[in-house]
Amino acid sequence: MSAIRKKLFNSVKNEHTERCEINQLLVYEQPTAYIITNDEYSADKTLTPVLTANKGFVLGYTNEDFGIYQKGECIIFDDFTLDAKYVSFPFKVKSSAIKILTAKPDVNLRFMFEYLSYLELKSEEHKRHYISEIASLVIELPSKEKQNRIAYLMTSLDNKLALEKNTRARYMDEKRYMLSQMFI
Repeated sequence: MSAIRKKLFNSVKNEHTERCEINQLLVYEQPTAYIITNDEYSADKTLTPVLTANKGFVLGYTNEDFGIYQKGECIIFDDFTLDAKYVSFPFKVKSSAIKILTAKPDVNLRFMFEYLSYLELKSEEHKRHYISEIASLVIELPSKEKQNRIAYLMTSLDNKLALEKNTRARYMDEKRYMLSQMFI
C-alpha cells in the first residue's frame, strides 16, 4: 500500500496543485468531550469502541452512552506517536493526546488521511506535535476532482485487501478443520 501511495503522491507533484498548510485544510478538535471515564473495557462489539491512533486502534468497548463522537468521518491523530487512523463510526477515546481532524470545505478527508500516511511522520520525542509541527507543514493539494479520485482508489484498495485477508482467514480455518478431520 505504501508503495502505491508514494507513487500516487509523487505523481501529484507534477500536476497543477496548490501549496497549502495542513491547518488550512483540516480542522482539529480536542477530544476532551469524548474521553472514556471508565477504562475497564468490554469485548462486546455491540458497544461503543474506545480508540487509540496507534497500532492497537480499538482498545475495547464501553457501555458509556455519553460523550460519544458521532459527527461523521474523521481522522484520529496521536499527538505523541504521529499515528493516524481514518474513522467512519461513532467512538470514544482513551486519551487527550489524540486530535480529531475533519476536513474543511472542498477538501476530501480521505485524501488528507492518505497524504498524512504518505508523509510517513515519525518522531523520537515524546511531545505534542500536531499544533507545533504538523499543522504548519506545506503540502501539494490537487483539484477536488483529483482528491476524490485518489481517495476512491485508496478506499477501493483497502476494501480489496480486507476482502482478501478475510478470504485467507476462511481458507486457513477450513484447512485447520480438514487437517483435524484427517487424524480422528
